[in-house]
Amino acid sequence: MTVSQFKQWRNIAWKAATAAAVSIFLTSIYFIIILPLFGFTFEMLDNHAAAINWYSESKGTGIFQGLMIFYFSSQLLLLPVPFAVHNVFLKEGNSVYSFLFALVGTVGSIIAMVGPIFLFANIPEVTSTSLKGTVPMEIMVMTSNMFADLTKDFRLFSEILIGIWLVGLGFIIGKNTIQKIKFIVLGVLGMIIFIIPVIKLIDPYMNSEDYIGLVLAFCFILLAIVSYKAKLVDENN
Repeated sequence: MTVSQFKQWRNIAWKAATAAAVSIFLTSIYFIIILPLFGFTFEMLDNHAAAINWYSESKGTGIFQGLMIFYFSSQLLLLPVPFAVHNVFLKEGNSVYSFLFALVGTVGSIIAMVGPIFLFANIPEVTSTSLKGTVPMEIMVMTSNMFADLTKDFRLFSEILIGIWLVGLGFIIGKNTIQKIKFIVLGVLGMIIFIIPVIKLIDPYMNSEDYIGLVLAFCFILLAIVSYKAKLVDENN
């Protein structure tokens, strides 16, 4: 890798990681602070009948769609990070592992983008039908459950894959860098990001996953720092 190529990948890596960190943080703030200001409660994530009433009575559809836009944007900004970091920290002996972990992280980001698109497209129709009263509430709840469960499964599976990628970065790819401590922290946080959605899949009422975005934001801040400080002397030429 030439000096020019290295600098290009390094710039992409730290700038994309910074943008992803900011976007993920803003998405978390929107979810934790902004939505409740409009009457949304975290219990509605599991009580879909209450969520439908909130959409209908408070005209909360646009507010919730705003969350989907924020979330989709954060994953879109995350998309170039895995392979950019892979190219910055490419080393003899771990290039194959680095590539595979980058691929896992990229797939996780792509999967995460599917859920918001699905909900964004269907929430207005569900709300409109609910307001018209043309479909029994039981059918509306069943439909809402289906949409919400699909979106949740996409989100949780994507978090599991991103967690695997971060664990790989921390404990395998980062073992030969001078920034080893930062990579170890990434690996530990990656394990947390992996474990929490797994527990959420087993126990749907577990609340810790609601705040995982803040952990992800911190991970991407660390990624931005290690990428910005990367030196070509540590790489293969």
